[in-house]
Amino acid sequence: MNNKRTGFFMLITKYGFWFLRRRYCLAAAVVLQLPAKAEVQFVDGTVAAGIAFRHQNGATGEKHLPETQGSGVAFFDYDADGWLDLYFVNIAGPGALYRNRGDGHFEEITGRAGVAESGHGMGCATADYDQDGDLDLYITCYGPNILYRNNGDGSFTNVTSHAGVGHPGWSTGAAFADYDQDGDPDLYVANYVEYPPAVNPPCIQAKGLQVYCGPEAFDPQADVFFRNEGDKTFADISDAVGLRPWAAKELGAFFSDYDQDGDLDLYAAGDRTPNLLYRNDGDRFAEVGVLAGVAFSDAGEALSGMGVDAGDYDNDGRFDFFVTNYQWETNNLYRNLGNGFFVDTTFESGLGMPSLRFLAWGTVFFDYDNDGDSDLFVANGHLDDNVELFDTSVNYAQQNQLFRNDGQGRFADVTNAAGPGLALVQVSRGAAVGDYDADGDLDLVVSNNNQPAALLRNEGGNHNRWLAIKLVGSYAPAAPGHSQDPASNRDGIGALVQVVAGGRLQIDEVRSGSSFLCQDDLRLHFGLGAFKKADLIEVRWPSGIVERLTDVAANQVLTLYEPDKSVSSKR
Repeated sequence: MNNKRTGFFMLITKYGFWFLRRRYCLAAAVVLQLPAKAEVQFVDGTVAAGIAFRHQNGATGEKHLPETQGSGVAFFDYDADGWLDLYFVNIAGPGALYRNRGDGHFEEITGRAGVAESGHGMGCATADYDQDGDLDLYITCYGPNILYRNNGDGSFTNVTSHAGVGHPGWSTGAAFADYDQDGDPDLYVANYVEYPPAVNPPCIQAKGLQVYCGPEAFDPQADVFFRNEGDKTFADISDAVGLRPWAAKELGAFFSDYDQDGDLDLYAAGDRTPNLLYRNDGDRFAEVGVLAGVAFSDAGEALSGMGVDAGDYDNDGRFDFFVTNYQWETNNLYRNLGNGFFVDTTFESGLGMPSLRFLAWGTVFFDYDNDGDSDLFVANGHLDDNVELFDTSVNYAQQNQLFRNDGQGRFADVTNAAGPGLALVQVSRGAAVGDYDADGDLDLVVSNNNQPAALLRNEGGNHNRWLAIKLVGSYAPAAPGHSQDPASNRDGIGALVQVVAGGRLQIDEVRSGSSFLCQDDLRLHFGLGAFKKADLIEVRWPSGIVERLTDVAANQVLTLYEPDKSVSSKR
């Protein structure tokens, strides 16, 4: 969280000539004039769905930094009934689990499920870490993290101590992935700064007002990497796996095979420190963020990295990265060139100018109109509740933003034409995506700091055709003394899926953890536009097995079970 307190005119003084000499500014302004697709509207469905969660940040006026960050939210089907449920993380109160009843309404079952305790909660990620067929829940905290094991009967058990993943620092983003391809999901935990509450230095703004200190006031905290031992416990292998201790003050993180060499790499956003890209070299990770071009902005600055996501916005078959940043900084879009390098295309894509006056957090690539390309959602909100007293150019509560992809790799800000749900002005943090009402288009859930959450229902995105894919890996533990054939984790985390319809290629991966401290639905969703079928679906399972299907009908949730060898079939 950058503590630069510059106003608009100071920004122009510092960057004005730099902007003017960029030949892409005019193009960006033109792109912004593109209309939204009027038939797609996001509606605030929070109350109608029975969601009553209100985040509590516990602020006392002493300006403790952890108050500002929370919290995350997860879309996940904890009871395996086919309907997406919701878990909200809290800082100064109980978390909340809402079971989707399948009729457009949710039932709050936190106490019955045994997941009310979320510590001083920050974020969350879900995965079937013990491979028993249901999704477990991991919560990052300011203080000891929490692992809830799903009992399969609607309840959870806190198994943090036994599993060995209760890291006691200030953890933020978390992500599960099978980095070593042994069939079970490992766990990366991003950590932020060393912040003993007794040492809370007063930070005074130029007008004499106390504000929250930025990350520059604190030392970074080392991240943690836990290897899944396959016996319901984890081992801390942070040093052995090559994590750079105290290299960054990290928030959002995800795994992605950006170089498509068959193993999962790791990306994490740094707050006023370089973003880190760890290339998976088999036994260890090599940090290549600067070399790859995703550590800094194209002006060579370490920005205030908050939320992150990966998606193929230009449909070239490679995963591009998006990072959200502080006010008067752009959010950054890094285009994957396919040779191990990225280029910053923030302004060329039309995403530069619209982001400047917002403080951005959660973000997701998703095809909200099912037209076959990846659009972008960004959750905004300031961290200083008194910002309007010293900077009249911004607000504490802010409007979130929706950017429509025009199919040519450029985006238009269509927020004001995309429905009353996007007219909300709140102090937003996390954002996650999933089709909670099972109508074929993707909905959003937004967590707001010290405010009620917002469930934004997509109305009209299903006017185009779509295909959702759920993967089920064939993991089974090997008997003692016996080898095990390659098999994938139960959730298919790390699987690469390619879909071709009407000559257009789309790709996605199954990911646990991304955005800002959030969890999206693990099912993959592809918009098919007007096409009635997918001509080809190719799944590269984490085990290396390749499965190909042809002529797959649109408008269905397709469940695929990992085969025991590479296969091709017609559906």
